[in-house]
Amino acid sequence: MGNLQLPTTRFADSAVRSDCRVTVIATPAHIAPLAAAAATPLADLRLAPLACDASVPEALLGDAALLVIEVDPDNAASMRRVGEIRARSPDLPLVAAIDGASVSLVRALVREGVSDVVSLPFDVQEMLQVVLDTAARRQSAPGQKQRLAPLISVARSIGGCGATTVATQLAADLAAHDPSGRGTAIADLDLQYGSVTDFLGVSAARGDLADLLRAEDRLDEELIRSVITRASGGISVVSAPAEIMPLESVDSAQLLRMIQLLRQEFGHVVLDFPPDWTSWALSAALASDTILLVVDLSVASLRQARRRLDLFRSVGVERQAIEIVVNRVEKRLFKTIDLKDVSDTLGHSILGSVSLDAPLVSAAQDQGQLVSDVRDKSRFCRDIAQIGALLRERLRTRGD
Repeated sequence: MGNLQLPTTRFADSAVRSDCRVTVIATPAHIAPLAAAAATPLADLRLAPLACDASVPEALLGDAALLVIEVDPDNAASMRRVGEIRARSPDLPLVAAIDGASVSLVRALVREGVSDVVSLPFDVQEMLQVVLDTAARRQSAPGQKQRLAPLISVARSIGGCGATTVATQLAADLAAHDPSGRGTAIADLDLQYGSVTDFLGVSAARGDLADLLRAEDRLDEELIRSVITRASGGISVVSAPAEIMPLESVDSAQLLRMIQLLRQEFGHVVLDFPPDWTSWALSAALASDTILLVVDLSVASLRQARRRLDLFRSVGVERQAIEIVVNRVEKRLFKTIDLKDVSDTLGHSILGSVSLDAPLVSAAQDQGQLVSDVRDKSRFCRDIAQIGALLRERLRTRGD
């Protein structure tokens, strides 16, 4: 479809200054309500009616501080257009306007560099909040490109396979090797059985995940800092809710906004996932650079791991974004299942394994300490360090 040659429209109002010039590109049907909103509080709002797959003229990008662009997930050209704009204007904040975003679409857009999502038809108040958030970020880091920290999601094959242990110990290893010095944030997304704070020996007296999810428009960097609990080893914790929350109570958009803020604030972000998969959990996983799937050598674990790999594939997770870690591996001569069996069964390569050292790990966690603080020369710590090194290298390779 060609470029619709319709005039652009501007609004001016003192509510939002012109240092955050907003260009909205959408089909005429969606542009019309904005054009009719004469009392809009948005300043210097430039409306450009274009077909959803039309190429975007350079003139519309040149002086924009924020671009809101309609995306049709069923139109390949519309999806490609987002990547083309990012390539042409790498520092321009992009907001995707979508009518009913699926988790796979959110993942694809995040990979293309989209920083936020608004719904269609447009809502003036929602757009105003996006503009204000963008203006605040530009003021806090003038002239600097916002680089997001790597996001690592730790998922479990079955409950009790040691995923939280791997997540917390890996978070410490990532923090220890973070060249930015900003440390690692770990968010406990297990709404009902979260134990990250217990394992790290901290309390959630300052607030928890529920406070951030319920904050709505108050969610910002300051609220994140006020809720986070500092643990040893350069780890900052977003604690699981103090009271059990229903799984369906989480708003995906709010969760993704929280994750975005964490990625702006820290050197690495680790998400410790619940055992059950929901739409919001998939949305968070799809935004990740790496999904670390923790398994053990039991038949039940491998069977459930295979089901999770099938789920990831069905929603569009790239194969290379998934890493398998085999936990609690016993070093003995005769084993019923070995690492090659795991790889063959899952049809996926293994990133690494973690030795079984139950007395040491249990003792450390009962004291609320990192295993490395109790015995840093242990085989368990060497395995975690090796996995951390491999993971950092793969993240660097994918980021190049």
